[in-house]
Amino acid sequence: MATKQISNERLKAHVETLGNAGELNAPPGSRPWAIAVRLELQSALHDAAFNAQQLKAWRDLMKQFSGYHQLVDERGKPFKTYEELCKAKPPFGLGCDPLDIDKIIQELASTNAKTFELNENQPEEHESASKYLHDFSKLVQRCADNQLINAAKIKQVLRLTSSPAYLRQKCWLDLGWIEQLSGNKRGYYQITDRGRKLVKDWLEKVPSSSLNTPLYVKIPRHNPKRAGEALIKALDSEQLRELYSLIGESLAVEKKT
Repeated sequence: MATKQISNERLKAHVETLGNAGELNAPPGSRPWAIAVRLELQSALHDAAFNAQQLKAWRDLMKQFSGYHQLVDERGKPFKTYEELCKAKPPFGLGCDPLDIDKIIQELASTNAKTFELNENQPEEHESASKYLHDFSKLVQRCADNQLINAAKIKQVLRLTSSPAYLRQKCWLDLGWIEQLSGNKRGYYQITDRGRKLVKDWLEKVPSSSLNTPLYVKIPRHNPKRAGEALIKALDSEQLRELYSLIGESLAVEKKT
């Protein structure tokens, strides 16, 4: 009977792990959130070009909200520690020693330094910089010099859910654009002088029309009609022609190979 019970728990764990993508928009620390963050970490660890800032942020969020307690191993047992989650083999764990993950983050940051470190003279030329500055500029423009900010404020200004707000907060902190307050104001930050200067310089060089243009377009994967409508709504005619041309070139290359 005991053997059958263990077998059932393992089967349940396998089915749930392999068939559940989780939900990043769920409350941080919840089971759906933890499952989604685990997938983000697994993807990041196997993508050499992944942004080190984001990999570090996902790792820190998993530890901060103890999301590993909501996840189970191949036997259907909840992980007791972050270390257990790291060492467990995918798809249940990350398949890495915690120290190895730290090294991967350091190596990614070092190898791709030009991508992650901002050139203060030409920040708009870096895709990563522009992505972060686009959102960060909105926060700076909505906050007074000494105003305290937290994840709730970021959610409000950028109209995000909890996980993306925490992710941006962590990335901005690592970049030195915001700093944590000392004392009893845990979870509160203030914008640094460097952060405000970067935004000021960036706004002077970026066309004002581009500030209201989304950096990416969300489209429904399994609804071609709605996907097309979303693209037409989000992109201008020149961008649509360029996209059409790129798709045509890609298909031509695939036919040749």
